[in-house]
Amino acid sequence: MIKSGMAARVAAELSEAKDVTVEKVKGGLGEFRVDVDGETVVDTNRLWYPSPKKVVAKVREKLAT
Repeated sequence: MIKSGMAARVAAELSEAKDVTVEKVKGGLGEFRVDVDGETVVDTNRLWYPSPKKVVAKVREKLAT
């Protein structure tokens, strides 16, 4: 399944940072969403998924602000 593989890759890369806590939560069918401090940074549907690299970049951008 694409979303679970992507979620695992994104979580693994973000978990490397010492000041980041990653929590994976099972979503609905085809759902992939990433929240940072309660704010949604990435929200997809089953027809569109960004690359893991883009997801990580958006999260890091949000963390830097």
